[in-house]
Amino acid sequence: MKTFWTVLITLLVLVVLGVAMVYSGSFNIAADDPHWGGTTQVIETLRERSISRQAKAVQTSISLDDSKLIANGASEYAEMCTECHLAPDMKDTELRKGLYPMPPLLMKHGAHRSAAEQFWIIKHGLKMTGMPAWGLTHDDERIWSMVAFLQKLPGMTSAQYQELVESGAGGHSHGHSDDGNVDEGSDGHEQVEEAAAQGGTAKSSQLDGHAHDHGVHNHGAPTTTSLPADVKEVAAVVDQFQKLLAQGKTREAAALLDPNVLIFEGGGAERSREEYASHHLKSDAEFLKTANVAVRKRSGAVVGDLAWIATESELKTEGAKPLNLLSTETMVLKKSAQAWRITHIHWSSKSRK
Repeated sequence: MKTFWTVLITLLVLVVLGVAMVYSGSFNIAADDPHWGGTTQVIETLRERSISRQAKAVQTSISLDDSKLIANGASEYAEMCTECHLAPDMKDTELRKGLYPMPPLLMKHGAHRSAAEQFWIIKHGLKMTGMPAWGLTHDDERIWSMVAFLQKLPGMTSAQYQELVESGAGGHSHGHSDDGNVDEGSDGHEQVEEAAAQGGTAKSSQLDGHAHDHGVHNHGAPTTTSLPADVKEVAAVVDQFQKLLAQGKTREAAALLDPNVLIFEGGGAERSREEYASHHLKSDAEFLKTANVAVRKRSGAVVGDLAWIATESELKTEGAKPLNLLSTETMVLKKSAQAWRITHIHWSSKSRK
């Protein structure tokens, strides 16, 4: 009985100490303060055993040696994964340096994972690592394409990597039809991205009497000057965001977004600034360099510290598959102590008849 009570009291003391640590805030949760060695070992063992067990249920009939699948996976990887896992000859990014634990370099350390393990990790993500669950926004076929690419990545040269990326499907392509037309409700940004990939170029044009130079998202003066003064201030933030994207200044553009921004684009959703930065931000910047955009209508309102700006535009590209789209954009902004920040974006478009 003495031993029993000793063990029981010891367990109670440990529970009390654990609760005290949690509620006192004495545990340093900062990402720049590493775990104790024993804690790290426990977490890593837990993670590896869990991945090994969960991956046993993964099955596929897809050939991972298919060259098209591998190329498509390279394109997906280039758009989604390089900020954390890098690519051949790519230097550390600011995002990667700030993550704890630091994401593995898959071109060096990815070979020890089986295809099933890689699929499960990409689809479901990993707790306590920052690895997102891409299965919430990507179908299995796209995830398998990344797995096919990852199986070939270790030892790949920079030239081989770039060749695969350029021959891929261009990453996130939504709403394309086989004949090159744009499906109703598809994302105009993605359509221009496709045109650019096919060699399309945009020239300076005159639309409704307003010049729209290559690479400039120019909201015509009549659509802005007619707005109330308080709405103009908010519209200027929207225009600045588009301008920075068109100039390729993605970091500055992202700074205008709220950390928890919600973006609807191409039938998908991105639920934070970080997710958008690692997903569609670069491709959205690329498409603006190839498009002529003419604003047709704009409206908006400010209610307290919230505001909305709705814009209807005509978007044109030239090239092998020229596009003429009617595009709609809605942005919701919130005013903080510093400035207006974009908290929600909804982009959509359709072919102009």
